[in-house]
This record gives sequence, structure tokens and C-alpha cells, in this order.
Amino acid sequence: MVIAEDTIIYFSGTGNSLQVAKDINSELRDFKLCNISSIIAEEKIKVEGKALGIVFPTIYARLPLILEKILKKLEINKDTYVFAIATHGGAPAEVLIKLRKILKSKGVILNSGFLIHMPGNNIFAYGASSIEKQNKTFKREKKKIRKITQLIRERKNYKCELSKLMIDTLIDRAFIKATDKIMGNLHLRDKDFWVNDNCNGCKLCERICPVNNIQFNIDKPIWEHNCEQCAACIQYCPRQAIQWGEKTCKRKRYRNPNIDVIELIR
Repeated sequence: MVIAEDTIIYFSGTGNSLQVAKDINSELRDFKLCNISSIIAEEKIKVEGKALGIVFPTIYARLPLILEKILKKLEINKDTYVFAIATHGGAPAEVLIKLRKILKSKGVILNSGFLIHMPGNNIFAYGASSIEKQNKTFKREKKKIRKITQLIRERKNYKCELSKLMIDTLIDRAFIKATDKIMGNLHLRDKDFWVNDNCNGCKLCERICPVNNIQFNIDKPIWEHNCEQCAACIQYCPRQAIQWGEKTCKRKRYRNPNIDVIELIR
């Protein structure tokens, strides 16, 4: 596969990273948006465009596993301007440094890296914030998008951003073995998903899963242990029938209000 145009590749579960990719493109106007899930089956991906953007959510201060897979397949022209944007609800720590190291191992320079705080969607740890708080976060996102797009438009180099709180980075370094273990077993964490009697077999979870990890056994979903923990299935279940362990039953769901569910369906 060849990517000949200026392109933003993105991975998004509940819509935050898709919103950022779309907002970047609405300012620059000449980029093509490409969902990473749609090209994961490609054996090799050659990037020949003048610019490549990588937009993704931060998961346990790490890159999504699907993004790591895609990076191994990319063959990026040395003259291509590469920028990355990591969205985060919690602490992103040094996630962009991790991305930069992976690209460097392939002989690719990450020209600029940015962090954008978005409403948290980690229902495995907490419920959604209030609408008022979400709207304030979206306003800050719009403001930062304008700053980022100006740098991208001028093809300027910009040092990878880190968490504003140094303690986030220190904690990440201190517990790196623990989080590495979590990421090593991430695909299997879907064993804690289950559905209650509210499930009516609508199959939205199957269609919205970005990695085709959910199949139906008659009228109930089955998770097939290729989970990215993006939370799309549990957040968008229209009847809140999907649960994870015993922790999510009373937690408020989060769905990005600026993204239509149709945009997230495979």
C-alpha cells in the first residue's frame, strides 16, 4: 500500500482522537484522514506524502497496541514531515517520547509532538465527567488546535510535549514494569466484559469495535481476546448492558458529543 497524499492516520475508540484529527484537517484542509483500523491488514505501508500525522489516545501512558503494529509496517520517506498528537484524559507522561524512539529505530524523525487533553473515557477506572466540564475541555482543545496547525502548516520542528506535572513522568518510570505487564496482557483484559439482561442483541458493539474483537453467539456478544481497551463497546452500548467486572455498573458513560456514532462504525 502507498500513501501518496498528505495524510493523518488515527486510532479512536469513543471519538476523541477522531475529533482531533478532524479539527486539525478542518484548519489545514488538504489532509486525508485514514483510520488505522482500515489498513492494519496491509503487509507494508509506504508513505510518500509531504506530511504524515499520527493521532492516537494514550493508554496507560503507552501507545495503543494497534498503533505499534502499524508503525512496524510504515516505510516513511525521509523528506516527510511527521507530527503526532496524543490525546489523553489522565497522565500521558512520556508517551510521545516512546513514539519518537520507535520512529527513530526505523530511521524516521518525529518533527513535532503534541498533547491534547480530552474528556476522560477510561470507564474501567472512573465515570464520565459532567457536560459542563467536558465543554470546557473541548474549548481548550479548539484553542490548542489553532496553535498546532500553525506549526504544522509552516513545517516547524517542535519538541515533544510531556506531562505538565513532573510527578506523572516519575510515577510512569517508577511503575514501568507494572504498566508494561498490563500492556503485555491488554488483549486479554476483555475477559472481564459481560452483559446483563438489558442486552437486546442490537450488535452495535460488534460494529463499533475498531479491531473486530466482538462476535455474536446467537444473541450475546463474545469478546475474542484482541481488545485494545478503547472502551467503544461499553461506552456506546445504547442500553448500558455491557459491563466490565463489577466496577462499571453505576458509572456514567462517555460518548464524544462532536462525533456521530456512524463515523466510528467499521
